[in-house]
Amino acid sequence: MASEELDALHSQFPQCETLAFADLSADMVLVTNTDAPQQREALNALCADAAKSLGKPGSPNFGDGQSDTALIATRERLTIFLRASGEPADVLCCICKPTIDVSAFLAAARPTLQKISSGS
Repeated sequence: MASEELDALHSQFPQCETLAFADLSADMVLVTNTDAPQQREALNALCADAAKSLGKPGSPNFGDGQSDTALIATRERLTIFLRASGEPADVLCCICKPTIDVSAFLAAARPTLQKISSGS
């Protein structure tokens, strides 16, 4: 189910080169959809970046509280991290081309994350 949801999101937004569903409480990427195979080390680093950017449940890294969205932009890519509303350890990690329509992507990615997180 989760891989099908990520496949559908990737089909809708081919500018998103890597989609990864991760569990921050386990520090682990559980499911991926990517244009090019990713080494386990790269996926672990992506999960670690999500934890640093969003904060782990009960342990915010920046500011006074946890965030549900974080973006890291460079000239080459845009990395987006989203936290599930009902499960604070569930996150979607996305590596996109900087030309992606961020608003449209977020509008589609949030419900996808909720479906995966809730198991429905």
